[in-house]
Amino acid sequence: MRLGDHKVTLALFLATVGLFLVMGQFFPQELAIPLPGSNIRPVLLLEFASQAQHLEHIFGTAADPDRAGRIAGMNTGNAIDYLLMPAYGLMTYSFFRGIGRELDGKAWQVFGAMAIVAALADAIENALMFRIVADMANPLDEMALLPYPVWLKFGLLALTCGGAAWAFVRLHRWVLALLCLPAPLLLVPGMLDPFGLGPTSTMLIGLGWLAMGIHAATRLRSTLEPNG
Repeated sequence: MRLGDHKVTLALFLATVGLFLVMGQFFPQELAIPLPGSNIRPVLLLEFASQAQHLEHIFGTAADPDRAGRIAGMNTGNAIDYLLMPAYGLMTYSFFRGIGRELDGKAWQVFGAMAIVAALADAIENALMFRIVADMANPLDEMALLPYPVWLKFGLLALTCGGAAWAFVRLHRWVLALLCLPAPLLLVPGMLDPFGLGPTSTMLIGLGWLAMGIHAATRLRSTLEPNG
């Protein structure tokens, strides 16, 4: 088996889902101090953090007895994220290699390459977040750099969803195409309103991954059927 095979794509999709679920068990589930007008999750607020006060919303004040536990959970979740990065990067790359075979074109692999670059940007993002959490008294230098890998990651992943939507249109897989469309359509609104639309726009990338997993699973099933 190799990248582009439906079995590989499906296995990487399942690994992505599994790692995402495991990672979510460690991240703090609620902000220590609510952010007015936003229902953003703590890990996403850390990704979008632009001022030291955001860290108190995420972890609580120095006097908060749960602060150390929140910090430990965030660091553990972000460490597991380093396993998630190659899973989703290679899953998307494998999906587009398979699409290239179905639609007879190597240009689709450009979208797969975008996912690999997104995963690398994710790694840089996490390194910056580890540094922010390690020195919360002086986080502004890292916060000034953080938006670049964060939005490079989300932007490229949203574009891969757009590429998948076009591939599914070409394959007349209309429902799967519809699953992929929201992420690219809401990318810019999410960037302009990170604490409002940002959580929704970034979460919609998961619908694109779901469509890729469904495509791999149904294609694999058809090859296993007696007349497939």
